[in-house]
Parts: sequence; C-alpha cells; structure tokens
Amino acid sequence: MQPFPKSLMAITLTSLLSGTAAADQAETKGGLKITSDDGNFSASLGGRIHFDTYLFDTDIEDPVSTTEFRRARITLKGNIYDWGYVLEQDFTGGDTLSGYRDVFLSHKFLNGEVRIGQFKPFRSMAEMTSSNELTILERPFSSSTGLYDGNQFQQGIGWTGVLDCFTLGMMAFNLRDAGTPRNEGVGAAGRLAWHPINTDTATFHLGTSVSFENANRNSSDLTAEADYAGRRGPSQLMAVTPGDLGGHATTAALELAGSYGPLYIQSEYAVGGFDADYYVSELEFEDWYGAPAPFACDPQFGCYIADQDVHTWYIQGSWMITGEHKPYSTKRGAFSSAKPAGTGLWGGAWELTARYDTMENRDIRNLQASSAIIGLNFYANRNVRFMANYIFGDDDFTGDGTNQFGLRAQINW
Repeated sequence: MQPFPKSLMAITLTSLLSGTAAADQAETKGGLKITSDDGNFSASLGGRIHFDTYLFDTDIEDPVSTTEFRRARITLKGNIYDWGYVLEQDFTGGDTLSGYRDVFLSHKFLNGEVRIGQFKPFRSMAEMTSSNELTILERPFSSSTGLYDGNQFQQGIGWTGVLDCFTLGMMAFNLRDAGTPRNEGVGAAGRLAWHPINTDTATFHLGTSVSFENANRNSSDLTAEADYAGRRGPSQLMAVTPGDLGGHATTAALELAGSYGPLYIQSEYAVGGFDADYYVSELEFEDWYGAPAPFACDPQFGCYIADQDVHTWYIQGSWMITGEHKPYSTKRGAFSSAKPAGTGLWGGAWELTARYDTMENRDIRNLQASSAIIGLNFYANRNVRFMANYIFGDDDFTGDGTNQFGLRAQINW
C-alpha cells in the first residue's frame, strides 16, 4: 500500500488538474502550472532526478562502488489567495517522513516572505545553493554535508528577503525534521549577504552567517563529520555534542565569492564550537573516530572529551569553456547554473570545475580531513546536465587516502 501522504499528494494534484482544467488556465512553459480564472488559486508541479555512479580507488577503507538515485523529488507549490505553499517529497528518503524536504506555508512580508513549517535554516552560501545548481557533486564541509551534519532541514518559522543590495534570512527552529524523533531542542540561524556588484557579466559577494543549536530532551547528537572521499565513501567524525547531555553548538561563517564573464570563484570559512564534557572508553573513542586517542586516557574513566573547536574552509571555482556566465540569485544570495547558449551533444555548454575543502578539530591532535576535487560539467540544455568529479581524499587522523570517481546524470523541471 502506498503511504498516505504520497497518495494524498497524487489525489490532490489529480483533482486540481481534472476539476479545473475546463475553466482555468494551464501553462506548460518550463513545467506544468494551473491558475484559477480569478488568480486566487494556483498549483505547479516540478521535480528533479539525480542518478549517480560512484567508483572508488580504495586505501585503508574499502567502500562499495555502486550506483544510486541521489535525488528523486516531486515538488508541488502554488498559492491560495495571498498565502503560498510548498510540498516537496524526495522518494530516496527511505520513508515518507524522511523524504520530506521543503514543506511550508508562506506569506509575503516586507520585501520577502515569512515561512512556517520545514525548510533550510539560513546559513552557509553552499547550503543556499539549490542541488540543481551545484558546481561540484556534493556541497562542501561548511554545509549540512559536514559542519551541520544531518541537520539540513529544520522545523520552525523564518523570514527571508532582499533589501536593496542585501539578502537577509532569519529562522528560529527546533532540532528535528519530519523524519526524526520529537525533542525539546531549539536553535536559531541568520545570514546576511551583500552584493554591491551584480550585472549581467560580473558579481561580487560578501556574506556572513551565525547559527546556534541547543540540545535538550530526546535531541539527536550534534555532530560535525567530513565525507572526505565523496558520498558513500569513508567519513571522519570531527566533533560530537551528545544530545542527551543538553549541550549546544555554535557556528559563525564568512563568505567571499564573485564572477566575471565565464570565470567564477567562491569560498567560505566557518568555525564551530561544540560543547563537550564527558568520558568515553578507549574502544568507544576508536570506534567513533577510526583511530586510537592521540592523548592519554584515564584507566578508570576513559578518554576525556572537552569542548571542541572545529574549523573548516573551502575554495572552489569554475571556467565556462564555452563562454557562458554563471548568474547570481539575489533571492537566495547564491550562484545559479549557467544557461547554455545552444542545445544538444555539441551545442550545449561545458564547464571545468575544481575545489579544495578541509575540516579540522583544533582540540584533538591531527584530527583533520580534506579533499581536492577536479570536475567537468556538460549542460545539454537548461534542464539536463551531466557531471564528472574525481575526488582525492585524505584523512590525516586515520591515514586513509581513498579516492572517488563520481558521475551524475540529472534532469529537473
């Protein structure tokens, strides 16, 4: 039997399409959209499919080379009078609740909108970049891929908008998404982006963000983790604030980015402070971090973990070989994909990409991991793209040097 929420989505959309098609306006440019004659009701259907292949050059670790659907989403959005809504389901999530992505209602306020429900906290330029627009297969460590591990979507209330040449976002949330247990943890995040130059050929961006997460009853652990050899490869735990101890994690970040003609560059530096005041056994430490503790442990109590400072930064860039320009979205305060001038196998756009990414725990000696990535993207048209990345992974703490060759075929509408 199909899960109820998915069935409800299908029934709702079918009703909209079948019940209103005779009188209302239907648009098919760039997707399927229906709007009532009076403009008070609308519904549009979008989606994305990202199909990946992972091939590993193993070292100490031995991950499995495979294929998988990285994303398979259906997105329903529209408005009911002056309220907006978004309902997005990712069928790769494992179950209905875990597959919820953006699920919220919204209302225009000032030069932006208030959101209530589940969405991304406003932190990290990389996090604000849509998965359809990523330059590299995966986001860097300064995002939910690392520093905010497992906390990409949160439930709460927030506002985002554009004021002159500033993009601002603020959110207050609890420490759960639809697929995680109920808990009493809370948090807040805010981001400010400044784009004093933003023309058809050049953009200059400066930004900053802060985030605070306070664990409480039934909260999951607050962790930072580095997937240094790509998705489905080995990962290195960087810091843990156990949720059952009620500690907190605080992060602050700076952003610098720009583009000029076919060239683009982006960088972020983030610092995270993770509360820690606990002991773990030597076996547990090695199980968590993949190597013995690099400090003396008490024979009775075990290895003491104090407060931990985690630093992470990356620099990435690209060159549109075919001359296109990567545009900037003021609404998100982040870059979008270049739009190819032509279409087809030889008429599309080609992009050469690279990134260096690193994360380090400053309070546990030698606990650092990094990755160097080179890649090539081909845009067959505005909605179809193929990506190839070679990732050189390096884990200083365990000595592992696993590499990955990753491929993606993606379509969005």
